[in-house]
Amino acid sequence: MPLLLLLVSLLPASAAPSYRACRVGDRLMVYDPRVELGIGMHAMPDEHIRLVGDLGIRFVRHTMYWAQVENTTSPGAYDEAALAHWDDLVRRCDEAGVVLEVVVHQNAPGCSFATRQESYQRFASFVADMAARYRSVRYWELFNEMDSGFTDLFGANDGVPMLERGMMYAEMLKLAYPAIKEANPEAYVLTGGMTDTDEFPRGIYAGGGGEYFDIMNVHTYGVPVVWAFVDRGMRVRQTMQAAGDGDKPLWNTEFGIDAGNLVGAWGYPHDQGEEDGPALDRMMLEQWRECLEAAETYGLYQKVMPYQFHAGNERDDHKDIASVLRLPEGHTVDDYGFGILRRDGKTPRPVYDWLRERDFNREIRRQPATAVTVEFWSWDQRAPVGYERNRWRPNYLRLPDVLVDSAYPTTVELVAQG
Repeated sequence: MPLLLLLVSLLPASAAPSYRACRVGDRLMVYDPRVELGIGMHAMPDEHIRLVGDLGIRFVRHTMYWAQVENTTSPGAYDEAALAHWDDLVRRCDEAGVVLEVVVHQNAPGCSFATRQESYQRFASFVADMAARYRSVRYWELFNEMDSGFTDLFGANDGVPMLERGMMYAEMLKLAYPAIKEANPEAYVLTGGMTDTDEFPRGIYAGGGGEYFDIMNVHTYGVPVVWAFVDRGMRVRQTMQAAGDGDKPLWNTEFGIDAGNLVGAWGYPHDQGEEDGPALDRMMLEQWRECLEAAETYGLYQKVMPYQFHAGNERDDHKDIASVLRLPEGHTVDDYGFGILRRDGKTPRPVYDWLRERDFNREIRRQPATAVTVEFWSWDQRAPVGYERNRWRPNYLRLPDVLVDSAYPTTVELVAQG
């Protein structure tokens, strides 16, 4: 589809239908297409959970490190301290109304590219065990930027072409997806946030992985930040449409830019006649505003989760950058990552105050769920379970009174008619 027509198909979010529906295997998934702001978080002390809640944000992306929980070469032998940490974290999030999206990544000991087939099965068993243990966690993201790093299980460190990496990732999905669904049928599977938005997602579909994830997921780093935010997502959406998967949700679980990369892209703020500290805060706020406005305008993503609630500078050359920046007394470059708190983890940056005033999720809070009549094309003559079907055109079904919740999709099982 040409980019212009794709944009038209997505514009504007305010005029979007009250639901979208897509087929995932033998199920129909119905979801709320409104854009919702979440956020990524590293540590999650109670005070940070409270500060996030004050912004009207309920979706939080948090990492479970496979190697910390399953920290030996013995499959299924889990570290009791790590499990106790997660037991406490999930309990506190449940009590606070946080919707956790858990990203599982790293290699467990003994897992490598050389043993990838066994490692895929071991990973599938691990995430299934976690999905069964933490049933209130219904969103599971499988690996993080696995196309380019953080794990070698898909060839990122072995010179494997990007398309083939995606195909290898599909092999893992075919094992992990049914294992998670069996462990918790109410769980949903996200692809890991990918940085390559061309060949890797094509590889997932080429490898037959299209029926083994519920939500496509991207990371859109680049400058200008808003250009990468829109363009990279559009390219993935085009790939999804070409594979007949265009109605499936697309999330963006990392985007942003820290002080070092701002400086690297546009020069030092003081060279432009500004004080560095206020200028870096202003530029960061502009990136947040532009991306959230684009999210609303295009309706490209269902959930957006900037990186990150509390994050320092990410550049490896931060010492060199710090030596030329003229920051306020007592501040370092780590006060100017893409996080919305200073490095002390307590002091809000200007963007935090703007987000609280902006209240991006207010409409979703006002109407978190609604009952709709769902119409969809059942090309294989499958019938819905639990709903009175009303066939109104050849191969089309109309399902009345389907509850669409903004937090979780509604799944309708489809069965062959006898």
